[in-house]
Amino acid sequence: MPARHRIRTLFALSAATILLLAACKGAEPQNLLVLEWSGYEAEDFWTDFKSDNADAPVTFEFGISDADILAKMEAGSQADLFHFYSGWQQFYVDGGLVQEIDTSKLTNWDKVPDSFKEQGQVNGKQYFLPWDWGFTSILYNTDEVAEVTSWDALFNVDYAGHVSMWNDGPAAVTVSAYVNGWDETGITADQLAQIEQAWIAQKPLNAFYWSGEYEDLCPAVEDGTVWVAYAWQGCYAQALYDGIPVAYATPSEGRNSWIGFYGISSKTDSYELALKFLDAKLADLTMNNVVTQFYYGAANQDVMNAIEDEVLIEAFGINDPTILEHTNFTPPVTAEQRSAWTEMWARVQAE
Repeated sequence: MPARHRIRTLFALSAATILLLAACKGAEPQNLLVLEWSGYEAEDFWTDFKSDNADAPVTFEFGISDADILAKMEAGSQADLFHFYSGWQQFYVDGGLVQEIDTSKLTNWDKVPDSFKEQGQVNGKQYFLPWDWGFTSILYNTDEVAEVTSWDALFNVDYAGHVSMWNDGPAAVTVSAYVNGWDETGITADQLAQIEQAWIAQKPLNAFYWSGEYEDLCPAVEDGTVWVAYAWQGCYAQALYDGIPVAYATPSEGRNSWIGFYGISSKTDSYELALKFLDAKLADLTMNNVVTQFYYGAANQDVMNAIEDEVLIEAFGINDPTILEHTNFTPPVTAEQRSAWTEMWARVQAE
């Protein structure tokens, strides 16, 4: 073979090799790892993705709190996607742990209200996809407790031994900020010291501090152990379905509201598949399962608009057009604040 033909042949082979390598490099892994909360791994909560992507296995690792999920991501979790709740958005962006979501590739994005979309933005960029949401308020037994009109019911000595507070420092700060009329995002050192003493004094009132809504709080509400509780609306709905005499307060200071978000890890090799997963998470069947099985709100407004169940209408305050006027959405706070509040709560627990 003449030299020039050998050169052409080698060049052609080299070019083909380069193209093959480029194609291989560009091919995404067709599997996903999701850093999730226990319970959400059930296929009902990603059923649309499974139906459309049967050859793309999804596995899960779990966090037990927002702080734990952030810590796992900071420690190098290999998760492609992660699920967390309001107030922690900035930490993921500042830490370079998340990348923007290309919402132009989400066919269900137009079903999400703009107000929810905005909650998932940082610096005007859509880093997070809102998915589930709900209220936090005072759940109380109407056979044992008169109408609750303030968050200070958690501190009422008349209910000693029958109160249950969520085992969470930032939540305790939020409650105290409401009761005292303080700016939750501007708690001073003196105010935090007062909050600590107030919760130490409140400790004997608790039957227990709860960690799992359906695991420990709801059973204690239903068997009469707990009369007054810091609670999400899921436990309220469960108690209503089971015929327990309960009410869910709209305190004078306002209810709290939270939103669950999904983010795509900045380290994922499966960005396009992650987008498909998020799009399917917003699909009607998956979102309807969140509403009917966990009694949490759906970021898909079409699903919320279709609710006809009277218990769910009551739990979400759908017939009250002013409900959001009495609701405080969880604000973002700094890492220093979160740390100080968590340390404060550890001291309360240690007393």
